[in-house]
Amino acid sequence: MKDGKTSMFTLSSHPAVSGGMRDAVAMPPSDMVAHGWKDGDCVALTAIARTAGRVVTQGSITQGSLALGPMLWASVGAAEGDVIAVEATPLSPAKRIVFGVVQRAAPTEGSSLARFFTTEEPPAPRPVSAPDIRALGDHVLMRGSIVDHGGAWLRVVETIPPGAVVADRNTSISVVDPQNRRSSYQDVGGLSAEVARIREMVELPLHRPEIFAQLGVDAPRGLMLYGPPGCGKTLIARAIAQQTDAFFLSINGPEIIQKHYGESEELLRKIFEEAQKHPATILFIDEIDALAPNRETVLGEVEKRVVGQLLALMDGVTSRGKVVVMAATNLPNSVDPALRRPGRFDREISINPPTKAGRAEILEIHTRFMPLAADVDLEWIAAVTHGFLGADLAALCREAGMACARDGHAEDAGSPFFVRLAHFQQALVNFRLSTMRELSSDIAETRWEDIGGLGEEKRQLKEALDWPLLYGARFQHAGAHAPKGILLTGESGTGKTLLAQAVGTTTEMNFIVARGPELLSKWVGESERGIREVFRRARQSAPSIIFFDEIDAITPTRGKSTGDGQIGDRMVGQFLLELDAIDGDSGVVVLAATNRPDLVDQALLRPGRFDLVIELPPPDRETRLAILQVHCLGAPLADDVDLAGLAAASDGLTGADLAVLCQTAKMQAISGSVQAQPGQGFTSFSIAANHFETALQAALHRVQPVAEN
Repeated sequence: MKDGKTSMFTLSSHPAVSGGMRDAVAMPPSDMVAHGWKDGDCVALTAIARTAGRVVTQGSITQGSLALGPMLWASVGAAEGDVIAVEATPLSPAKRIVFGVVQRAAPTEGSSLARFFTTEEPPAPRPVSAPDIRALGDHVLMRGSIVDHGGAWLRVVETIPPGAVVADRNTSISVVDPQNRRSSYQDVGGLSAEVARIREMVELPLHRPEIFAQLGVDAPRGLMLYGPPGCGKTLIARAIAQQTDAFFLSINGPEIIQKHYGESEELLRKIFEEAQKHPATILFIDEIDALAPNRETVLGEVEKRVVGQLLALMDGVTSRGKVVVMAATNLPNSVDPALRRPGRFDREISINPPTKAGRAEILEIHTRFMPLAADVDLEWIAAVTHGFLGADLAALCREAGMACARDGHAEDAGSPFFVRLAHFQQALVNFRLSTMRELSSDIAETRWEDIGGLGEEKRQLKEALDWPLLYGARFQHAGAHAPKGILLTGESGTGKTLLAQAVGTTTEMNFIVARGPELLSKWVGESERGIREVFRRARQSAPSIIFFDEIDAITPTRGKSTGDGQIGDRMVGQFLLELDAIDGDSGVVVLAATNRPDLVDQALLRPGRFDLVIELPPPDRETRLAILQVHCLGAPLADDVDLAGLAAASDGLTGADLAVLCQTAKMQAISGSVQAQPGQGFTSFSIAANHFETALQAALHRVQPVAEN
């Protein structure tokens, strides 16, 4: 080993082909020759953390890059594309190695580590058996290294002597109290762009402050993360806490508020004083909206004083330097505006719901310790989980594991468990997105085949809603986008709500039902806030569809509101603003229905808002026959029933009228059977033509007076 200098390499995503070495550092032949390294030489790796491994030659790696095995990825604390410092280091036999348990798992049968996984209380440290030492013998270890021992992840807490060591028969190996596995950037899936921006804001001022001095600018001192609950804000903060050398202080906003006068401000001052005692500190404030609400809307004097104290302390941090304040909230507009200016929170980063590729990354992370069956397709799961956040995907994996546990317990508790695709599908059936739990998505389950006729209208809806998802690349190539809004019009009973229910049942988009009466409020501004909240939730769970039934009730023509404080005018104005804010790439579509389009404010009906207006005509004879066939499917019809003749005789009836007609005929047949056989037992009976004739006359009698008027 000739080269003792430190060299910089870029971490590649290419897998390391180690040839049986679990601590392999794969490098191209040219770099091996240039540095005078041979296969098996020991090197130290430094990124956020420091670890050690053995170099091996791998021709598929590009010059200037290296590849690592999964354990070294976890140990070094780096992500793909990061620069890693590599230098030759001596390898010594270990006198003592102390491990902490990172990931509990079933260790190899017969291993003396088994007792660390079967007892509730952590046992006292004691030497591990010789077979365990032999199992660890091919690992180059260093403090902080992570190894996989019989399915259990262990982290090296201490080595004697320090530096790179290897275990032998004279090594004393102990396992101390179990500890949680460190969060790393590898645990944050689907947020690579956001993590890169955060690392730039947090790590650069702490580790390279001289850069800002040379540039003559102040280093940023505040960073706010905002996004829906479960998107990964706190996880990112934990990863930074574990993988940076800075002192990390974490506080929860609601915990600061105390009941006695002045205690809240004093506690806040003590926390900032503690942060300033260290040369490099990250201060993380979770749920900052609870600690620093908008002073114009908050009523309590305590909250106002705390906000003022926080402003003063952050200004002091700016002059102090080497302290970065991070904050997280899912309600950024509730935070006092004075905190959101440059010089306090210099940058605000939105943590958005992950894309399909991001969801696949998150699923890979949460399933890496799960025994997956061969039929599990994570790409398919990522494709059907539109709008899922990181926490939703973690919960989905947990529910799939629970489904597997139930099946395994029912079949044979002693057999191996494998999580199958059916378990994920079972978990998806009743799963409710966290961003939609405050919104209604309850609709009657309806399939396209449950709707008789309306073939052209169904085709238009499918093209407008399904094609942008299925053929996104073609839309992008053509410069086209999905319509912002779709309006269904037509007489009552023609099938507008039924079509919307079919959309909600069959679409892969998240379906949100916005009911007009639930949006109305007697308090000034609350109705408009309800509309804003519906659209905000829809954007968070995109791609999504918002369905407004009877939209004329909440968007009436402006200028005609009387006696209600012009609440209708304000709601229309807010609705227009939200609709205009939807762009072609937002993934949000508004679907609305009304039988009185003349009552809807005309500004909503222009192109660019409701781009597609689908008018549902009264059903013709063929459509009426199709509707009757749908409602009589599976019913015991008598031979004398002529549905075609019934369709011809039912001119003027809508789809809803025909549904009632069929139901009435069925009830008459049931009534006749009950009268003939009052007991529980009965002989088979049929729905005869006379039942339909009586029901038809009743339906026509209901409709004709309306038509005459």
